[in-house]
Amino acid sequence: MTIIREEIIGDCRLILGDSLEVMPTLGQVSDLILTDAPYLVSKGGYSSNNQLEGGFGGWMKDYGNGGDIVDCDLLWSDWMGLAFSALKDDRQAYFMTNGRNLAQAQIAAEAAGFDMHTVLVWDKKTALPNKYYQNITEFTLFMKKGKAFTIADPASKNLVSIFQRDESKHPTEKPVELMSHYVGNSTALGQMVLDPFMGSGTTGVSCVDLGRKFIGIEKNLAFFDMACTRIDQATKRPSMFRPREPKGETLGLF
Repeated sequence: MTIIREEIIGDCRLILGDSLEVMPTLGQVSDLILTDAPYLVSKGGYSSNNQLEGGFGGWMKDYGNGGDIVDCDLLWSDWMGLAFSALKDDRQAYFMTNGRNLAQAQIAAEAAGFDMHTVLVWDKKTALPNKYYQNITEFTLFMKKGKAFTIADPASKNLVSIFQRDESKHPTEKPVELMSHYVGNSTALGQMVLDPFMGSGTTGVSCVDLGRKFIGIEKNLAFFDMACTRIDQATKRPSMFRPREPKGETLGLF
């Protein structure tokens, strides 16, 4: 079944189901695609902090890297074409990934029809322990479909430093501030944002805060319920706690 469950919360449509089945039913609906899709994450080759097994000691003694962070049975090419079809012409897209998957993600996006703007960098300000160089950054492919347009705040830099503050139990949750930065720069009030891999709903929270419409798809029931709760709470927050509209909203970019 394509759609297992659907929730409408304000201007947000939340769909429990498989993106590969749901996206083809949406049509060319979105003004922006912003997503942190599941991708394969390399393991450190050890399952515990036991140094005899190749683990760490000292301040990293409690760290283990033996299991998957999230389930992933997708290739980038499995869904990029569907995302391209769901995006309106002359619009933008943000695809989040890590360094190891950056090349494959770009190849799949361009094969689907997207054109590259640039690579954006998120400095998480916290290190992910490993045996080599500790990762404090993640990357976002900033792409376009069709004609280019100026973002709302062209003074934005391609590197932002935002500390990760988890609001849910999702293992790869992104900060609302980061998603709001991208949503605000690439959409205007009332436009539609699609996140085909919604997770805990951070993109949806950003859309609520910024007055955008939202469609989110998630196949994991636990994550879907997290997203419903967070987005519902966001709609009930007093407006004084929502971010200010980004610069350029009235410039007539769309």
